[in-house]
Amino acid sequence: MEQPSRDEISARKMAASNHNELLDREIEQQMGVPFVHLDARKPYIPKSRLVHFDLKGAPLRVSYFKRIFPLLKTMGATGILIEYEDMFPYKGILKSIAAKNAYSDQEIKEILSSAEDSKLDVIPLIQTFGHVEFALKRADWVKLREVPNSPQALCPSRNASLDFIKEMVDQVMAAHPKVDYLHIGCDEVFQMGECELCRLESHENLFIRHVRKVAQTIHQKYPKLQLIIWDDMLRHMSQQSMLDAALGDLVEPMVWVYAEDIYRFVQVQVWEKYGAVFRTAWTASAFKGAFGEQLFVPDARRHLENNLRWLEVMSNSNYFFKKGISGIALTGWQRYDHFAVLCELFPAAFPSLALSLLAVSNGYFNQSMRVPLLSVLSCPQHATGGAFVTLESDSHLWDKLGRCMFPGSPFFRLTYRLHVSEIEVNEYLTTVRRNKGWMTEYNARRNYSLPLRVDELTQDLSRVYHGLTSIARSASDTMSDVFDKYTVAEWVEQRIYPYILELEKIQGESNVLKATNTWENRPLKPLKDLQRLGVPLPEEL
Repeated sequence: MEQPSRDEISARKMAASNHNELLDREIEQQMGVPFVHLDARKPYIPKSRLVHFDLKGAPLRVSYFKRIFPLLKTMGATGILIEYEDMFPYKGILKSIAAKNAYSDQEIKEILSSAEDSKLDVIPLIQTFGHVEFALKRADWVKLREVPNSPQALCPSRNASLDFIKEMVDQVMAAHPKVDYLHIGCDEVFQMGECELCRLESHENLFIRHVRKVAQTIHQKYPKLQLIIWDDMLRHMSQQSMLDAALGDLVEPMVWVYAEDIYRFVQVQVWEKYGAVFRTAWTASAFKGAFGEQLFVPDARRHLENNLRWLEVMSNSNYFFKKGISGIALTGWQRYDHFAVLCELFPAAFPSLALSLLAVSNGYFNQSMRVPLLSVLSCPQHATGGAFVTLESDSHLWDKLGRCMFPGSPFFRLTYRLHVSEIEVNEYLTTVRRNKGWMTEYNARRNYSLPLRVDELTQDLSRVYHGLTSIARSASDTMSDVFDKYTVAEWVEQRIYPYILELEKIQGESNVLKATNTWENRPLKPLKDLQRLGVPLPEEL
């Protein structure tokens, strides 16, 4: 048999290579990964990669932390940013601000020990200006409010505010003696310059002076502690004011943007200003808790794009700082503030976190992430090719990652059941209350409808209702390994209970409507309450 020539062998190899490249491109198109101009051959990888835990009012079980910390390390995390809020076991004069289900001292030690076992650095976060609702809501701390009827922000002009902050820091630092960094918050100070002590000063002076006082007070006792603050309040402040206050010697800004268009919120001029004031900076993306206060599962594609965009921006902005950019925190908000309802819970967002964390740990996200992703999520390993995620059509990852067995995966699957049930319930409610004309609020209020039609409209009621109650019962089974009973009950009350009540109301109204056998003649007596709306009523009323 005639052997192929070298040229023929070379041509075949090139053809095979071209074919493989075409396949690769086709698969990556199927994956739906947002296009961001990143060089996979020379990737930019942030030095520190932190995963943020927002624990306010919904603490993860210590046993769950122990299961996920090794996975975070495997995916490339170097540390955690842990925001206890009311979940820290405050004592003494601060005892009233700790939640009834706050961690114990022993549980804090176990969390930190587990993080250390996984070689994850720990950075505690304490809010020291805005978002202090968890403390200022309490009667014993009302006196520190900037606005008397609002617990959002501390008054920066009261000495007692600084004493309060110092006590919080001392208690948290006593529980975290090995940390090198402390995040002191200071984002979204919505209420500033409004009390009698502050109203004559500019917001800029009030903010900078407060940050200086807090930082200097902390450094008096912890001189080697590096302090981080959120950057949003600094974006519109003058470079000279920050230089005059020597902010660059006191704190490091963490620049946060959770949307896809980062430069829309932090323009190049802001980066230049920060570079002139600070020797380094941090950034913050999001893997959940950024695109809707009442979402229960994140849009993984949007979060992945946010993280990929951050890699591009960090690569372009690194040179502004003498020490470069220190790292990125992938934030995962559990509520938008202390009083808000729960948004996406951690286990529902774990696949989204996996995508984004692998992306920032490698400098890109493409089909080479197949094995790392499916392995860390304990997914069935498919031998065949093809896209392992399809973000355009499956942005919540239920389809491709729904059979994975990562910690908390039963709850991730439950969110899909809830999603399907919500669609069905809302369609049913729209049909009954808005589209059809026999079980509106008017029909129920007047007890005036045709029983035959009421029967037709309630044929599916039992099936829809029992689908929801089944999810409510399953919530306890799927969440109990991750959360305590308070969080399980709160999630069910917020996500499922309102639908249950609405369906039960329809059932009760249908029973009353069907029990009626005779009806009065029209016109029905108008509501007297309509008079306050300017509706004229018949004189005989």
